[in-house]
Amino acid sequence: MKRCDLHLHTTCSDGTLSPRELIGLAKENGLTCVAVTDHDTLAGIPEAQDEGDQIGVEVISGVEVSVKFEPGTLHILGYFVDPASQKLTEGLLETQTARKLRNPKIIERLKSLGIDISLEEVEQEAGGGQVGRPHFARVMLRKGYVKTAKEAFDRYLAKGAQAYVDKRTISSEQAVEMIEDSGGIAVIAHPKQMKLDSEPKRLAAEIKRLCSEGMKGIEVYSSCQSKTEAARYRELAKQFGLVITGGSDFHGSTKPDIQPGWMGDGAAISYETIDEMRQIILGRKSK
Repeated sequence: MKRCDLHLHTTCSDGTLSPRELIGLAKENGLTCVAVTDHDTLAGIPEAQDEGDQIGVEVISGVEVSVKFEPGTLHILGYFVDPASQKLTEGLLETQTARKLRNPKIIERLKSLGIDISLEEVEQEAGGGQVGRPHFARVMLRKGYVKTAKEAFDRYLAKGAQAYVDKRTISSEQAVEMIEDSGGIAVIAHPKQMKLDSEPKRLAAEIKRLCSEGMKGIEVYSSCQSKTEAARYRELAKQFGLVITGGSDFHGSTKPDIQPGWMGDGAAISYETIDEMRQIILGRKSK
């Protein structure tokens, strides 16, 4: 079986491996097809695809977009997107701007809590890539304010924590529209993070709403989701006719226990999923 991983991050957002390094590791881990899905940017795609062409790993152009949602968080994965799309470029620019405006506010909140780190330190940690909360966590860890990156998120950076600042500016409908306008397909990322598992009727209603907006798949398998949760999302996928996808959500040293290709014990995604998504895109073009 051709093994795939459809959710990976690089230094272009909050991962710790360059696009080239990431594809090399994917090859070492026995993957034949991957999607690079950095947060709100396509900057890593050219380098990743170039490396993939050289070493025999198919690299799908992808992106992960954060959208407005309560009570948890909702991220939408876009696959087979065209970086030349004006609507996608403009939409991602909006989210990137929101990130930049958020960062000084997080610094202010952390300082009010006795955590003295600077924006310059965080930007240096990002290495020229897009700044994300994991970069704040790494600086806090290095300076001894927390013992782990997880502690940084749990106490300060996660949604609802003391230094959290929301950056989301676009709706799920807008995200799906800009992904489809670029020729891509939209998929719900790690549905566990929507924090609706305790309200199954509401979860189903939200999935139904997202389907009405054009969502075509759901990430049933993820490193953050248990077998029980995956079974729940698999049933929702069947109920609403969604493509079942999966990915490790690999970030590198920030989450050292998660490696490319691992999306839960015994879970795997075959190339048939890629073919299924391509067929949906071809069907849309033929209409």
